[in-house]
Amino acid sequence: MQSQLDGAVKRVKLSPRIRFGLRLALAMVMAYAVALSMDWQKPFWAGISVTVLSLDSAGQSLLKSILRIVGTLAAAVVALSLIALFPQDRWWFFLSLSLYEGFCCYRMLGSPYPYAWMVSGFVAAIIAIDGGPPDGLTDFNVAMERLQETGTGILAYAFSGFLIPTGSTGGTVQANIMAMSQRLDSLLGSCLAPYAGKSTGDPQTAKDLRQLDAEAATLESLVAPAALESGSIWMERRRWHHVALGFRALPRVLNHVRLAGLGLAERERRLLDPSVSLLRQGVDQRFAAMGEAMAGQSPGSLPPSPPLLGAISPERMECSMQERAHLQASWRPLQHLDELSDRLWGLMNPLSSGHGEASSSGLRPHLDTRLAMIDPDHLWLASRLMVQIWIAVLLWIYLPGLPSGLTIISLMPSIGLTMAQTPMLRGQILFAPALQALLATGVVYVFVLPRLEGFLGLASVLAMASFAIGTYYYKNAPMRMLTMCLFIVACSIQNQQTYNFINFLNLSIAVIVTFSILSFSQDLPVSWLPERQALRLLRRLMFSTNAIVALTTHMAHTQLRWPQRMRLAFHRKAARDIPAKLASLAAKLPLQALRSNMAQIDELVNAVQSVSLWLDEWSQTPPRLNGPSFNLPSASLPDYQESLEDGVLPSPIFHLESALQAVETINEGCCSQLNGVPPDQATERDMVRLTLWLGCGFRLESAMRELQGIAGWFEWKRWRQSRFC
Repeated sequence: MQSQLDGAVKRVKLSPRIRFGLRLALAMVMAYAVALSMDWQKPFWAGISVTVLSLDSAGQSLLKSILRIVGTLAAAVVALSLIALFPQDRWWFFLSLSLYEGFCCYRMLGSPYPYAWMVSGFVAAIIAIDGGPPDGLTDFNVAMERLQETGTGILAYAFSGFLIPTGSTGGTVQANIMAMSQRLDSLLGSCLAPYAGKSTGDPQTAKDLRQLDAEAATLESLVAPAALESGSIWMERRRWHHVALGFRALPRVLNHVRLAGLGLAERERRLLDPSVSLLRQGVDQRFAAMGEAMAGQSPGSLPPSPPLLGAISPERMECSMQERAHLQASWRPLQHLDELSDRLWGLMNPLSSGHGEASSSGLRPHLDTRLAMIDPDHLWLASRLMVQIWIAVLLWIYLPGLPSGLTIISLMPSIGLTMAQTPMLRGQILFAPALQALLATGVVYVFVLPRLEGFLGLASVLAMASFAIGTYYYKNAPMRMLTMCLFIVACSIQNQQTYNFINFLNLSIAVIVTFSILSFSQDLPVSWLPERQALRLLRRLMFSTNAIVALTTHMAHTQLRWPQRMRLAFHRKAARDIPAKLASLAAKLPLQALRSNMAQIDELVNAVQSVSLWLDEWSQTPPRLNGPSFNLPSASLPDYQESLEDGVLPSPIFHLESALQAVETINEGCCSQLNGVPPDQATERDMVRLTLWLGCGFRLESAMRELQGIAGWFEWKRWRQSRFC
């Protein structure tokens, strides 16, 4: 009998999709019940809070609730300040508001908690416009009501999550770490294969590394929600954050190891082979122990202690100077992998290791960015949002007959900030879903709501609509939020409900005008078509490469001043970020219009990654040069930029001539200093550092020449005119 009962319970167990729909419907009904009982003027604000907080796990919902409260508080302060500062001056008012929206957009795109900045941006516009010009008498009441209804939506969804339990983020974090640790065995073998001469560059390995990077980014976003719902993770949240940061650095380190193995001579492979075999065995043991630790098992044997790799032995240094330099350069990424894997194992199992909180070399590319937070792409997106807001403002001022002009202005930041997170998304794509949502809402507004009597009927409609939208768009959160928010705003449910088709029509016109502005301004001030963005990234890589080469060479002779250090940090960050951005664009390029294929695009991305990695390593290891200064050729960047703006690339294409010539000159100077150095002096610290710099310079020069050859495959004019071919 008991077994039959257990079987019946399992059969009626609800799927995650149904549970999510029921949770959303229950929270929506409770939020409206409280808002209507309190007789608030705009109860739909509570419903919108429920909509945006509807996530799968309690930790994610709680984190988003906290960020929404913080963003709303900041928005209320900013909106009330703008109303007090510019009560009768609409130009300064909207100028200040648009600047704040641009600031929130920029911070949103580079913040670990983007939702707080997003809420602060669009809520400031709602409060300032609803309570500000042209009627600023009720501004404080509007701000307070917004805060109250936001809190009501948060409490309603939290209570519904208590009645219908959600998933656990902490379990997801551990499962993701265990899955990545298990997959790293085969991935490590692919990355180390070039050292054995078994591969010359497998495209699948590069794709696997990009997938690992995406999984690591997801892991990083789950740490904070897991800490909020788990006391044990909260007590060690700093350690878990460093674990996520280490996994985030791992794809870049593995890719550097893979690229360092390409192009090695047979003699160099033989010299490195014993160390590579030892490294793979030790790193495999560490990753296997990580997976066992996440599975709750005790490792069969503790991984080997660091370092797996020491300095290159003197007998291996008894070779030519070029071979010595190549060995040092290939040794460097192997050391990074050794340090990072040991660092991760120490963080995952702190009782068996005495590691502190200090960062290792493997984490450096992600930690050494505090002096260079400026991102040109984020600046362009913030500028685009400000342009969109001003288009709406000018339409409201100079077209006084336009219905719902202020509604258009208040809608623009919320939709514009959402689209800034996906800049490649074209505004026309959202027209059809928005019109479908408005049409369905119009049917409910005209034929259903007027016939309801009492809250019971209203609750039934809200529950059915929320359940239908939540289950239908269960896997598509942006479309769920767009459809649900349009339904809530268009219905405008209040205690003293009036039904006016003109109001619904005006709102529909405002939504259509808003999306029209987004479509019109999507290429202002720059185009976000994937091929145009790819050209900008390549041009920026060329500019940053020249700047890094010049500043690093200067740093080898004299100490850099503070502005020069800032400039060098900015260009290093740009060179690190460009390969990932270019890789994300690869799948979006119109290959048929560009007369290219995916294999060529992958080769271009790999070449850019190689230049970026060796440029970063070369610029991090400059020695102190006591000899005469090298005569570097002057950069010819303006000629390149003018050619790019005209749609014609210089010949040979993207050869980075000024930086390449500079690196060649530096390598020749290093060779002249190292030639004739006795073997007993080759192990001195200064000579080893100079040899390492020379080896990285050789690899950087080779990567630049490879990028030069690959870039010659493409018809660059078509990249600027592809949509008109």
